[in-house]
Amino acid sequence: MDQTAGSRAAAAGAALVTSAGLSTVVFGIITENLERTVGGAIFTMTALTLIALVLIRRWITRADTERSRLGDAVRDADTERMRYLAAQAALEVERGRLRRDIAGEHKRLTATLEAERTAMRAHFEEQRAHVICETIEATVGLVRDGLLNPTTHQYGQIIGFPSPAHHRAAEEPARGRGATRG
Repeated sequence: MDQTAGSRAAAAGAALVTSAGLSTVVFGIITENLERTVGGAIFTMTALTLIALVLIRRWITRADTERSRLGDAVRDADTERMRYLAAQAALEVERGRLRRDIAGEHKRLTATLEAERTAMRAHFEEQRAHVICETIEATVGLVRDGLLNPTTHQYGQIIGFPSPAHHRAAEEPARGRGATRG
């Protein structure tokens, strides 16, 4: 027998016992028979207790809607948890990709910078060599044209740093002058 059918049979039996108990109470009051009145009241209370127990049992065991809502909530929580885990995994993959991209870009920029430095050095040395060649050609041209004579120092004198021997030679005449006067 099904649970609902059993509950219905118990409720019908309790209703029958309640009506029989009420009838017995009324008959006992009319006939002034205390035993019948008390017996009918006991039948009625027993039947009402049985009805209350059936309703409580139905209320406790009949939780289909609550079970379905709980199942839906559990499924929603599982779906949300799976979304969260998927988003977290995607974020970690994206972080790893960004780290790899940054490392690759750093290597590429370092190589480009080194290549540019090498190119700049080569360009500088090339320009320097070109300027030196032009200077030598201009000097040779000036010497050939007679505007610059390397044997005469007409083109200027280079001021050099004094050497320690030159410094001592400059101090000795000053001492000698003071010794002859004295």
